[in-house]
Amino acid sequence: MKSILSGISLVFAMIAAFSAGIFAQNRTPAAASSDKYVISAKPGGVNFIEGAVGIVRKNGPSGRLLKGDKVEIGDRISTGADGRAEILLNPGSYVRLGGDASFQFKTTSLENLQLRLDRGSAILEVFAADEFTVTLHAPKAKFRLINSGVFRLDVLPDGAGTLSVWKGRALVGTSGAGLIKPGRAMTVSNSLVTLAKFDRDKQDELDMWSKARGKQLAKLTDSLQKREMRNILLNSYAGNQWNVYNSFGLWVFDRFSGSYCFLPFGYGWSSPYGYGFGHSLSRYDLPWYVYSQPTWTPSPGQTSGQTPGQAPAPTITPIVTAGDRRAVPPFIRMSGNSGRGDIGNDTQDPGNDYRPTYPIRQAPAPSAPPPTKMDSPPMTLPTSDKDRN
Repeated sequence: MKSILSGISLVFAMIAAFSAGIFAQNRTPAAASSDKYVISAKPGGVNFIEGAVGIVRKNGPSGRLLKGDKVEIGDRISTGADGRAEILLNPGSYVRLGGDASFQFKTTSLENLQLRLDRGSAILEVFAADEFTVTLHAPKAKFRLINSGVFRLDVLPDGAGTLSVWKGRALVGTSGAGLIKPGRAMTVSNSLVTLAKFDRDKQDELDMWSKARGKQLAKLTDSLQKREMRNILLNSYAGNQWNVYNSFGLWVFDRFSGSYCFLPFGYGWSSPYGYGFGHSLSRYDLPWYVYSQPTWTPSPGQTSGQTPGQAPAPTITPIVTAGDRRAVPPFIRMSGNSGRGDIGNDTQDPGNDYRPTYPIRQAPAPSAPPPTKMDSPPMTLPTSDKDRN
């Protein structure tokens, strides 16, 4: 009897194991598909590491810097003689460090990004404009990037800084003086300033590596899968991970290649190096509310500006008011800037990027209840991407 029961138990165990195997096989592709991409709108991700690269953190453990780590304001990155590192800036922009370099963030603001290079060389592939500047600090120099482009900063042994403008425009310091145009290199050592031409055909290993990375990452954007991306974009949007009012686009991580690439919000964008991204956010046929102004939805019994357990706030703080420039998404403000670099360089009208068909939301009166749903009518989405049909 015992042997019969043991045999029956063994059969059931084998059936259960076989069924579990089939179930696992059926669900594995879906699980792999769902976590293929990770969405981010924040700077500081480590996108590439080669050779010896270390980090001294302002808050937290220090040690070796690894691909996938996050760099915060005040963290100091140092590369060895054979080291290279690529750090994500605001979406669409990168800083690439050569050997024997020391780098840190001073700010990570979209409208006022500030970086510091204490030694070595770095190449920046950045989106910038009068309204969205990138400031570079060296021990004895300061430069402000005011147009999208490609820039190289070299810190000399005495602390002076040389900014070479491959593409774009820059200023010395924060004033309007000392404009640096493409093909010019300016060396600044406190009050001593020297401007000279340089040959853009002469490139070293850092220059060639940076350009190759720019081309590779633009191709990666073009390879993003429409069906998978649409679901992940909607899920991450519902989780308040991004909106079209806080960036020019998104960092999208592909676990197969192990790198983040840039997905622009607007149509017609290409990288500062000039490589096309292939498509934009409009490719994914997202619902109209994704393009609407972000709203704050309170928890039950909670008012705007109030955390759970606090007394009700006396007034409602609107997300944006009529006439506020923040009512226009940053990628539209960038596209409308006369010095937008390669944005829209395919001669497409940047007006095709985005046009809300509803009026700007007015700030609610202090006594009014906070908005709990979007009351804007549907808008006309862009239809000019090459992959829409």
